[in-house]
Amino acid sequence: MPLTSIRIIVPLVWMHLFMLPANGIANEIVSGDEIVSRVERPVEKAIATRQDTQREEERWRAARDKMLARLEALELENKHLQIRQEQLRTQVAAARERITAKETQMADIDQIGSLIGPFIDEMIVQLRASVDDSLPFLINERRARVDRLTDLAADPEVAVSEKFRKMMEALMIEAEYGNTTEVYQATITVGENAMLTNIFRLGRMSLFYQTLDQKNCGVYNMAAADWQSLPRTFNQAIQTAIEIGAKRKPVELLTLPLGRMAGR
Repeated sequence: MPLTSIRIIVPLVWMHLFMLPANGIANEIVSGDEIVSRVERPVEKAIATRQDTQREEERWRAARDKMLARLEALELENKHLQIRQEQLRTQVAAARERITAKETQMADIDQIGSLIGPFIDEMIVQLRASVDDSLPFLINERRARVDRLTDLAADPEVAVSEKFRKMMEALMIEAEYGNTTEVYQATITVGENAMLTNIFRLGRMSLFYQTLDQKNCGVYNMAAADWQSLPRTFNQAIQTAIEIGAKRKPVELLTLPLGRMAGR
């Protein structure tokens, strides 16, 4: 093989040596350690740069992972907020429907109130007439109840529903008197004589009296709107009725005069 075709690989160190300027070689003698030092410094610098680069890359990856985790958290939170927003939209729509229904209901109530007010007034007038024209039992208590109801109906601060409730309550109390009996003492006038008596109320149908000595008895005459004496033969029956009404005897059948009904 021709000599000119031979390639000689020269080590990097010796290349640096051979590439030194001629005048440098002539002026100073470079030791082997200096040559090694000159070669190692760029290598160490390159290694340090690589290490710094790796540390920067690690910090960047950590920052990136942190930002990705934060992004995922924000996306999840956004998803929850969208779900909550949709729920709120549904709730608001339902609330608006309820408000509309309530407004309609309130308008209906106002309309009913304008109609029911005169009805309540009319019922109070009829109730007062019923108390005045019926049997005179608990008359002061019943008239006071009607008076309170009249004052309530005239009060603009009281709701129509409350007025109606109180009116129905008074009517129920009056109606309940027809299903009960009662015994109480009262001073009544028979003819021209005032006397303390035991009164027996038979529902809303009849009132009977008997003197405390059980010698005289009588009944309230609705037609005459006055007390009327009865024959003494009714004393026993009325006495028994008083004891039954006072729950001192069991209930039994009695024969009592009901008298004449009022002409109303």
